[in-house]
Amino acid sequence: MTSSDWILVGAAIIGGILVGIVLSRVLNSVFGSPNRPEPLQQAAGPLSSLGLWAGVIGGLLIALGIISPPSVEQLPKDLINFLPKVLAAAIMVIATNVLASFALAAVAPAMARASTALQNQVSMIVRGVIVGLGALLAVRQLGVDTAVINLGVAAVFFCAAASLTLLIGLGGHRVATEVASTRAIKRLVRVGDRISVGGVSGLVTTIHPTAVEVTPNDGGDSVLVPSSVFMAQSVTIRRGEPIVAPTAAE
Repeated sequence: MTSSDWILVGAAIIGGILVGIVLSRVLNSVFGSPNRPEPLQQAAGPLSSLGLWAGVIGGLLIALGIISPPSVEQLPKDLINFLPKVLAAAIMVIATNVLASFALAAVAPAMARASTALQNQVSMIVRGVIVGLGALLAVRQLGVDTAVINLGVAAVFFCAAASLTLLIGLGGHRVATEVASTRAIKRLVRVGDRISVGGVSGLVTTIHPTAVEVTPNDGGDSVLVPSSVFMAQSVTIRRGEPIVAPTAAE
């Protein structure tokens, strides 16, 4: 290749980039206009990116034709052979997006009472997992070796599952400890007793499955004392008359 050929290659690449930038801005201004429907405005970003890369690819193809003309001649045949894989990958991506929409619609009723932030987080996780798996299948359909990606995804899911298992296990152990403590202290403490434990002194009003509700002597707000505190610290008890809930007739 002569120096003039290399100049043409550089001009083709730079020209492709400039054409892509102009095309990107045109598409963004056309589809992102405020008077356009909302779906078109949302598609403005992806379309502008597509225009940019179309210009870049066009410039690279021209440069490739200058460097190695036989490669460009073979390119249409390769594209025709590769087209079925691209279509199959596109179908997978579209199908996973539809599946993600159905999954979000199914999850929405169960999350109706949750906070808006939690709903957004759950929706993002559900959509991300489904779309991510679909993208992984699409990449494999294109013939790309995804062994490393598979290991990374498996590691992420393993870490998430392990963390969730530990959280549930530790939380369940804590609750089980409190429930067992409540069963033990029910033989020692009853409603109507006045107790002093863990810096709290007052009247026992309710014994819950995992805690004892105490009304302080000064008449302040009730305090929930974890049942395990009664097992770990000294308790002062002054027996009182059991509190009887009023009946409907009264």
